[in-house]
Amino acid sequence: MSAMKILSAIAGLILLSFATNVRADALSVKDAVSGPTDFPLVVAGKAAEILTDKDDATVVRIAAGLLAHDIEQVTGVKPNVSDVPQLAPVGFVVIAGTLGKNALIADLIKRGKLDVKSVEGKWESYAITTVTDPFPGVTIALVVVGSDRRGTAYGLMDLSEAIGVSPWVWWADVAPLPRKNLVIPAVSFIQGTPSVKYRGIFINDEDWGIQPWAAKTFEPEVGSLGPKTYAKVFELLLRLKANYIWPAMHECTRAFNSIPENKRVADDYAIVVGSSHAEPMLFNNATEWTLPKDHWNYETHADEVKAVWEKRIQETGKYESSYTIGIRGIHDRPMQGGKTTADRVKLIERVFADQRDLIARYVNPNVESVFQIFVPYKEVLPLYQNGLKVPDDVTLVWVDDNHGYIRRLSSDEERKRRGGSGVYYHLSYWGKPEDYLWLDTTPPALIWEEMHKAYENDARAVWVVNVGDIKMSEPGMEFFLRLAWNVDAWDENSQMTFLKQWAAQNFGSENASEIAEIMDEFYRLNFCARPEHLHLTQFSENYGEIERRLDRFAKLVSRTDAIYAQLPPERRDAFYQLTVYPVRGAALANQMHLAHDADKAMLAYEQIQAETKFFNEKIAGGKWRNVLSSNPRNRPALRKPDSKPQTASTNSPSSEKETPDADGIAFEAEKPSRMIAGRESTWKVIPGLGRSGDCVALLPTTAPVDGKAALQYEFSSPQTGEVKILVYCIPTLPLNSAHGMRYSAAIDEEASKEVSIATKEFDAAWSANVIRGAAIGSTNHSLAKAGRHTITIRPLDPGLVFDKIVVDFGHTKPSQLGPPAK
Repeated sequence: MSAMKILSAIAGLILLSFATNVRADALSVKDAVSGPTDFPLVVAGKAAEILTDKDDATVVRIAAGLLAHDIEQVTGVKPNVSDVPQLAPVGFVVIAGTLGKNALIADLIKRGKLDVKSVEGKWESYAITTVTDPFPGVTIALVVVGSDRRGTAYGLMDLSEAIGVSPWVWWADVAPLPRKNLVIPAVSFIQGTPSVKYRGIFINDEDWGIQPWAAKTFEPEVGSLGPKTYAKVFELLLRLKANYIWPAMHECTRAFNSIPENKRVADDYAIVVGSSHAEPMLFNNATEWTLPKDHWNYETHADEVKAVWEKRIQETGKYESSYTIGIRGIHDRPMQGGKTTADRVKLIERVFADQRDLIARYVNPNVESVFQIFVPYKEVLPLYQNGLKVPDDVTLVWVDDNHGYIRRLSSDEERKRRGGSGVYYHLSYWGKPEDYLWLDTTPPALIWEEMHKAYENDARAVWVVNVGDIKMSEPGMEFFLRLAWNVDAWDENSQMTFLKQWAAQNFGSENASEIAEIMDEFYRLNFCARPEHLHLTQFSENYGEIERRLDRFAKLVSRTDAIYAQLPPERRDAFYQLTVYPVRGAALANQMHLAHDADKAMLAYEQIQAETKFFNEKIAGGKWRNVLSSNPRNRPALRKPDSKPQTASTNSPSSEKETPDADGIAFEAEKPSRMIAGRESTWKVIPGLGRSGDCVALLPTTAPVDGKAALQYEFSSPQTGEVKILVYCIPTLPLNSAHGMRYSAAIDEEASKEVSIATKEFDAAWSANVIRGAAIGSTNHSLAKAGRHTITIRPLDPGLVFDKIVVDFGHTKPSQLGPPAK
């Protein structure tokens, strides 16, 4: 059928908007052609051909193939993908290519049909535009042109999202809504440079999930994460517009670079391969170091260590990689060598020099142009703070405390460094004071607060997030990467905004609001006590706190089950993976610990095992067999109960009471009587973050803390005498080396009392804070008279996030401020 006949056949169809557009500012898709500039991607059972160029990057052809497959999933019609430099008369075509790598696009530019000035020379930018009468015999072309190979691939993946295909189409079995026609109205969209240059994930602590799944289920021929598994990981990263990975590196897994095909697959998908803080120069010392372990010591055996680095960089130098410089001990242990701090500083500086010499020899003589990172993780940070000189072109990758709170960011002086800075963040962790490897319980609101703060303070070179096994980290992983792509798309209301979009994208708009509310409540409940931390968490028997918590979980399960029951069969697998299992799992874990009935606790445990078995064996026909453990690393909170549960309880004031009584008065911090802004800052409520209610913070964190900003709370008391003011804050850490974590508190006109809630990582106070999700400051005050009073709280450092204010009349014991450190 000719192009004109197709247009004629479909011109009378009724125009319908596509309800699940992912990005209204970029692309829209409708059901019918209504004008001569509309592009019929699929109409009347025919699909436009997708044209690439044989001289373009492999990732462009991969992305074109993914788009064709996605179109077939939506419409049942698969477009032909051609890799030819010449164009035959075909009516309607998609032309996808990279500047300088596609002959058809070059011709359009030469003839003035296509203007690419807005993307030319940019990093990972692209344009999507319709061009009428581009070539003889072609009525309309939809052109996807990238500034570089990833830009082109991202543009094609934008088309996939626009037609209703979720990034989780394979990794969570999200079935797209079927449609007969896909029509793209005339468009001229420009995607500029992403907010963060390198955006990626770290697959880690993989022993109980993705490694056994890959080894036994998906890729048994390799017996580990191999090229087949990584191809699927890299596809997911492309769909989420990520470009960077630290591969899995535990002893149970074959080292990424020990399988030559892995490197080639990464290059095919245009994914930049780096390595974690424990793997210098892309060398996995946990499995690849075959000499005695005490020889992994640059002070005593430098030649042996340098030899393996030299071999590795010879293998990887031709690929797009990042090089982690410095040295730590084998598999995340402290560095060997050096008796004093000064000795260790000098030793690492020697390591830097030798590593950069290898980079200059085997990658690029201009070593300053090669992407290198230094990660001051755990014991390395004190060495950096004691004078370690990191080359100015190397990117400093700051780290959170493993529980979601960034340890520090760049000072004003460090922000001038040419290499800039980035962040390594955790959504999953094995370590002190307790693991959280099972469920994704880090609220998007916390990710926004911490990572937006990082971006404000110029941590924009690289963001990498520890996602554990990928499975169970899906929402957090997606939000982190979307925020890295376009940080300005999200404000302090990010949690519900994202969850509604995420729910619509994966389950349809009809249930999006209800699912978003379910997930919002899920994150709120788990923030103050992750399931893996329940054995360390105290809840009050007073005021029915435990009963309220169990009742909230029960209602959450009921709402989730109601949606699950009415979803069409093709959507149930995805909903079970992304919502049902985590909601049921968290509820059952709380039942195990908080029920006063041993039989109920045992039943809850058995139900967790049954849900996990169903996930592994039944979902998607057994596709995910071996991917999920009900208790990674056999931690206490998730073990089989052997007796009547022992509920840790206190007599602490209820977080919901706001009236005077024998204990005190509690205020939600975000609901003061008055908010007084700073000269260059303002108070912002962050919904979804906090132990109860929401939180409030003074933003931006780059503004000077001038002493003007304040929160004021009014209350009445018939009592006089001594009182305490307890201030619950999110346990964020000092912004940088120039700041602490101080606030002041006062009642009425008295002199303000200054408090510091700063902690040292791994000390008892820090451990208590991360387990309960709160840093609690306390000041003593005196009520000279009964009646009306005003509390004034002033931040004295940037980065404080206030959750709750409690006036304690003297009946709260110190132990009741939170769980004891373990």
